[in-house]
Amino acid sequence: MTLADKYIRRRSMFNLEEAQTYILKWIDDFVSQPNPDINNFPPCPFAKQAILDNKVEFEVCEIKIDSYLKEKATRWNEDTDVCCIFVPNINSTNLSVMVENTNKLYLMEQDFVVLEDHPDEEENINGVIMNNGKYPIVLMQRLSKIQMFSGILKKRGYYDVWSKEELDEVVNWRHHVDPVKS
Repeated sequence: MTLADKYIRRRSMFNLEEAQTYILKWIDDFVSQPNPDINNFPPCPFAKQAILDNKVEFEVCEIKIDSYLKEKATRWNEDTDVCCIFVPNINSTNLSVMVENTNKLYLMEQDFVVLEDHPDEEENINGVIMNNGKYPIVLMQRLSKIQMFSGILKKRGYYDVWSKEELDEVVNWRHHVDPVKS
């Protein structure tokens, strides 16, 4: 068996239905539940409603993530709030670098942003581990929408317990770009 055959076999072993079920359970059991360490807010106060409104898509990326995200932007469904894209077989460093570069060089000027979550890269907000813990994923959304919802959360006190470093890493970097290019 050639190296290419092993790669194709490994890719085809990814079970999207199983991964989607896992993420939906994580959203229900953790992401949507109020947490005392983050000011009694759920980690993502809008996730449950987006699921209920059928505004979340699930896909799997089996090519270079930067190419996939650029192509996804061209076929974006405006009825979708978030696309959860599974990125199997990528290490956390490569995922982070590709996401950062694709955001800066392409997506943000197209009014999109992606946030990555990798099981090997812990995201800790005020002592709460925010990661799904199992799958490398990117969450793609309209930048203007995430900015709007982030503003709502700020007014409600959601970010009051976040450190400056946590805010800079997760939130502030995306506020330094005009979400819609004139």
